[in-house]
Amino acid sequence: MQQWQADFFKKSPIFNDLNRLLGHKGWSSWPSCEELNKLLPNDLANYQGQPLTLVEQNDELLSDGIYYEQRIFEQGLVPTRPANWHDFFNALIFLLFPHTKKEMNRLHVEHMAMFSSHKRTPCRDAITLFDECGVIIAYTNDDIVEHLRNHEWRSGFVDTRAKWDKEVSATIIGHANYEKSLDPYIGFTGKALYLKVQPDFFTFKFWDKYQYLDTLLAQNLPELLKDNRRLHPLPMLGVPGWWPANEDKTFYDNKNYFREKRR
Repeated sequence: MQQWQADFFKKSPIFNDLNRLLGHKGWSSWPSCEELNKLLPNDLANYQGQPLTLVEQNDELLSDGIYYEQRIFEQGLVPTRPANWHDFFNALIFLLFPHTKKEMNRLHVEHMAMFSSHKRTPCRDAITLFDECGVIIAYTNDDIVEHLRNHEWRSGFVDTRAKWDKEVSATIIGHANYEKSLDPYIGFTGKALYLKVQPDFFTFKFWDKYQYLDTLLAQNLPELLKDNRRLHPLPMLGVPGWWPANEDKTFYDNKNYFREKRR
């Protein structure tokens, strides 16, 4: 059993969105599945129309041998380990990106039906990587994204710093990224998916931004994640606002972390 940290929001600015969502809860111990379910949208359902419900993962639940994604698709049940950071953050992603998580589940089951659950298709590999480590880079400025894609980190993070959250922004969708943010380290790297958004996106309010990204992703996921080619390395601690040390531009001199692109 992992130890609950009621002040985890304070460990990193990466948690700012979760602080906004949950900071007022004041949970003194691990929230139960029942408490987490209360956070989810009332109309959240699987593709069978069954309500999507977080349930405690235990030996009895797993005794039927049903695969994780199949259980969600067929029963609407999301196995969730108690007192577990990884599954806790996964539950919160169902709150923030309900339609995208639903579409991920559909694609997993569709590919399992075509190729069996034992054969991992490029699409399933990409979905899994995005589900665990994904970061959405929403942008209107093509130049910044070109710099980031080409690993021109100073140009993408330092020279254009004033344009972050105005023409480009980073939003976590991979729940493993949140788990790693409990103890950030040099080398912490996510997988960026670059999404061009409408010009007024950066004026949207908090929930409107999430709903916009969720809808855009869910509608385009089969094309975006046919394989891993749309997912790019992103040094997480280099994102402006996500790590205090990156206020000093010399932070980006560490070439072992901010690596050049392989040619």
